[in-house]
Amino acid sequence: MSLVVRVIAPTGRDGELITGVLRANGLEAESVLPADEILERGEEDPIGPLFIAEEALTPAFVGRLGNVIGQQPAWSDLPIILLTSGGKEAPRMDYGRLPLGVPILLERPIRTATLVSTVRAAVRSRKRQYEIRDALRERDGALAELKQERETLQVMLDNLPVGVLLAKPSGEIVLGNRSLEAIVRHPLLETADIESHGRWVAFHPDGRRVSGEEYPLPRAMMQGRVIPPEDYLYERGDGTLAWLSIAAAPIFNDDGVVTGGVVAISDIDRQKRADGELRRSEERFRRLIENASVGVLIGTEQGTISYANPTLLKLLGYTAEEVERGEVRWDDITPPKFAEVDQTALEQLRTRGVADPYQKEFRAKDGRLIPLLLGATVIPSQKDSRGLSEVAVFLTDMTTQKLAEAALVQSEKLAAVGRLAASISHEINNPLEAVTNLLYLARHTGELPEAVRTLLDLADQELRRVSQIASQTLRFHRQSTRPRAVKPEELIDTALALYHGRLGNSNIELRLDHRGADAVTCYEGDIRQVLNNLIGNAVDAMRTGGRLTVRTSNARMWKAGVPGVRITIADTGGGMPAEVLCRIFEPFYTTKGINGTGLGLWISQGIIEKHRGRMQVQSSSQLPRTGTVFSLLLPREPLFSIEASERSR
Repeated sequence: MSLVVRVIAPTGRDGELITGVLRANGLEAESVLPADEILERGEEDPIGPLFIAEEALTPAFVGRLGNVIGQQPAWSDLPIILLTSGGKEAPRMDYGRLPLGVPILLERPIRTATLVSTVRAAVRSRKRQYEIRDALRERDGALAELKQERETLQVMLDNLPVGVLLAKPSGEIVLGNRSLEAIVRHPLLETADIESHGRWVAFHPDGRRVSGEEYPLPRAMMQGRVIPPEDYLYERGDGTLAWLSIAAAPIFNDDGVVTGGVVAISDIDRQKRADGELRRSEERFRRLIENASVGVLIGTEQGTISYANPTLLKLLGYTAEEVERGEVRWDDITPPKFAEVDQTALEQLRTRGVADPYQKEFRAKDGRLIPLLLGATVIPSQKDSRGLSEVAVFLTDMTTQKLAEAALVQSEKLAAVGRLAASISHEINNPLEAVTNLLYLARHTGELPEAVRTLLDLADQELRRVSQIASQTLRFHRQSTRPRAVKPEELIDTALALYHGRLGNSNIELRLDHRGADAVTCYEGDIRQVLNNLIGNAVDAMRTGGRLTVRTSNARMWKAGVPGVRITIADTGGGMPAEVLCRIFEPFYTTKGINGTGLGLWISQGIIEKHRGRMQVQSSSQLPRTGTVFSLLLPREPLFSIEASERSR
């Protein structure tokens, strides 16, 4: 900055001489006339020191100069050098009373060195004043800018939907927005340090009280890193508890030093509670589905299956992991013959959102076909351009119902056979009795040749066998209404009588081994049905001949130690491979093609279990020894299950 010394000397050559001396010594100076010109400069024009000769101090000029000096800003102290006449004490005192501040007095005659040094000091002083002015202006500008920025920041913060806090490194909170107060429902709490942050009452998700240093803001400033959002249960000003999400970050200066921290607080109470309710609802739904007695699967229109509940997994033999890996698709479990009914259901889902229940079969992992009743509905969700998103399918296992229906049909067939057998037996026994009587009369009439008598005896023997077969057939199909004690040999003989002809014509050797077994209390018709089925299967297995062994003996019921009898039926047929043996008790499984129903062994096993007995089987299809052995173990005394069955009949 260049400052010009104004020399005001209206008389003589003082103005010219002083200006010349100052300029000669490197100072900028000018002589100003008239004197009032100096007072008309603008406020922003720098005013250098004033060098005034005493003859210029007219009352008017002094008054105006005094006003200028009195209106100076705080930083300004305009240097004034007064040139007085030497040796005059009275005027010096008068100068001190002038409203000119504290002027510098120089007496005539004045030495050049004194003049130059005094003026130079005044210029330096004035320059420092302007430097102070500039510094003050810069500070004021910075403060004004800072104030404006703070006001702008406050406006911005107040319009944010989240609560915001600003703090110093010490932990003192210096700023908070309106959203914060709305969220916490109390005014901004004053905190002077990190420890006092504990005034903000909050709890961890596990119920522990949050201490001052545990909040994200102190941790962010102390660790110098961003603390991602964390959930806290906050005690609001009205005493209620609300879930808040709090995140914090440190503020660094250009040197990387932490100069503060900022906190963002979001009210997530509704979301948190809604999420909790959603989780509880999902948990209830999951438990309902996973413990449902019906099968449930979730899939897409494209045939993918994303979920199957435990009931369906157990039914089909798959694991949850196989379903999750996408290894089970609709096509894998659906036989092609059901494509048409599946397509009809799919169209109903597209148009109505639900499909009418319909029956079909699923193929289990082991190849079994399982009868099912299906219903389906679209899961409400975002649909894509292709139509459906996800579909829930509900499946009821119809196996038991199908078995009951088949058993009913089988029972009706057996009842019809029984009625037919009774009718045939009755119709056969009448003419048999007449023929038998005639043979008796023929045998006892006169003398007959030995050859004729032999033929008559043979005819009588065969007629008696026919009568016995008819009677046994009637007895076989006559169901008893109460259990009774019966010898195992009697049950065996009744069943074998029906196969006497087949055994003789099939080149099958029959071996009976009765070892004095005790009588068992049972429904003899049911047990005869079991024995008939096992003997029939054994005969069917030895189409080219073989040996049928039937053995009865006393035994004990395995671990329970209950006394009983064992009936063993063994054949020397071709036997059964392992893959057949493991399925022979499944309903509808048969190796006889259209000649078999697949219900015989299943029903037989049910009858034995009803008697609290047990059926075992061993078979070998490997040469040189092939064949099958069925072993029945029945309790000797009546058990509760039989008595209960009797009461239910």
